[in-house]
Amino acid sequence: MPPSPRDEAPPDPRRWWVLAVLSAALFAILLNNSLLNVAIPQLIRSTGAGMSQAQWIVDAYTLVFAGALLTAGTLGDRYGRKRATLAGTATFGAGSLVALFADAPSHLLVARAVMGFGAAFVMPGTLAILVDVFPARERARAIGVWGSVSALGVAAGPVLGGALVDRFWWGSVFVVNLVPAVLVLVAGAVLLPESADPAPRPADPVGALLGAGAMAGVVYGAIQAAGHGWGSPVVLGALAAGGAAAVAFVAWERRHPYPMVDLALLRKPAFIGAGGGNMLLMIGVAGTFFVLTQRLQFGLGLSPLRAGLGMLPSAFSVGVGAFLSGRLTRRHGARGAVGAGLALAAAGILVVGLVDGGYPPVLAGLVVTGIGFGLAMTPVTDTVMSLVPESRSGSGAALNDTLQELGNALGVALVGTVLARRYASGTAGLPEPADRSLHDALQLAEHTGGRAGEALAATAQRAFDQAAAAGLGTAAAVVAAGAVLGAVLLPGRSAPPAGTSAQGAPPPDPARSSTVRQSGPVR
Repeated sequence: MPPSPRDEAPPDPRRWWVLAVLSAALFAILLNNSLLNVAIPQLIRSTGAGMSQAQWIVDAYTLVFAGALLTAGTLGDRYGRKRATLAGTATFGAGSLVALFADAPSHLLVARAVMGFGAAFVMPGTLAILVDVFPARERARAIGVWGSVSALGVAAGPVLGGALVDRFWWGSVFVVNLVPAVLVLVAGAVLLPESADPAPRPADPVGALLGAGAMAGVVYGAIQAAGHGWGSPVVLGALAAGGAAAVAFVAWERRHPYPMVDLALLRKPAFIGAGGGNMLLMIGVAGTFFVLTQRLQFGLGLSPLRAGLGMLPSAFSVGVGAFLSGRLTRRHGARGAVGAGLALAAAGILVVGLVDGGYPPVLAGLVVTGIGFGLAMTPVTDTVMSLVPESRSGSGAALNDTLQELGNALGVALVGTVLARRYASGTAGLPEPADRSLHDALQLAEHTGGRAGEALAATAQRAFDQAAAAGLGTAAAVVAAGAVLGAVLLPGRSAPPAGTSAQGAPPPDPARSSTVRQSGPVR
């Protein structure tokens, strides 16, 4: 199939500046995901929040963000992706400003929810604009930069948050959000091109509510499972409600003449391989980071700031993998790049979990994992976006982001459950609260003192090491399953399936050249 007219047209000369603006917006919203965690102790002391309130303050951002993604992407297609991205950035910044001056837990909770709502418009908007601005020959490289920035945002959160809390007060973590927000609003108003569906679909409020309910229920259930167990009534109720909403969403979308999500994608092997591989990778990465933050602090005795610095190399190695991904994809197709990348990431996670020797094996495993993540991330994202008509790139980006967010939540829940159960099994004979966490056990051991305290600490440390190895082994197995899925279902270069290009991703759909692009607002 010949290239689309848009790919034959001269590319936007400002496209790399546009990518810089999009990267700044993406960095801010992903940085915020983990930025607040290190400030929780000071937040509790300053605002009088209880542990339950503090957990809700942290989770409010994730729940609203996950629930609003699909709707936000659809609205971006309808009213303009630039407009959606800038409006989301402004909302995110306003929520950060409110949080900065919040003096009560309820005010902070509402501010975090507002920030999550704004972020839901920013993340799919950045990817949709990227796809619209960059021609096909440069798109994989741009997606690689986009993904590397996302990894850096996630990894930098604990480092930056720890540095700010150590030197200032807990509210300083929200000041960081305001700087990129202002930058994006000013530069984005000038640089970002507007684009929208030239034939916008009618609104689907029922589908939006059902989709939001499904995501919020499943994500909330997964978050609670890490602390309460999968058999908890709260977890089972949330998962049941989310599952029921998901079933109703699919039934509604199948009958709706203008569905929010094209369910035909679920029958395409390339989408299953790319979307499923993407979600399985995020499950593994999220679970690995969940275990590793505890292992570095409790096992190796690092401070939160030094532990965060210890995980930063993984973010930079993602960029290396993304740089190499284009060449590998051209030679072996998405199948080769994703299969090799996820297999490499699984091997890196195993090194982190099974090799003793302090931090050097952890560093080596993180670098290998990051390179594998970078190799796989670009082709899976490019494949998902290539299967969606360009006129609906906002919806496609939101679907891609939704799978990632679901993987994040499930990764912490799944690996966290394995970690908790194995640790509890290994400390069954220890007094409470040593059987709850290694942190509690070490505090009790210090209080006990003497040989009894040393024995207690040694038993708890050994149980945690074994539990961490089991958890990281589970994460590696999930990522390896993604490698198999990608190797089987994604197209290869030598024999692409009907309707795909030699590079392994489907060629441009004729509808992909139908997006309205303009410098002014969509009317």
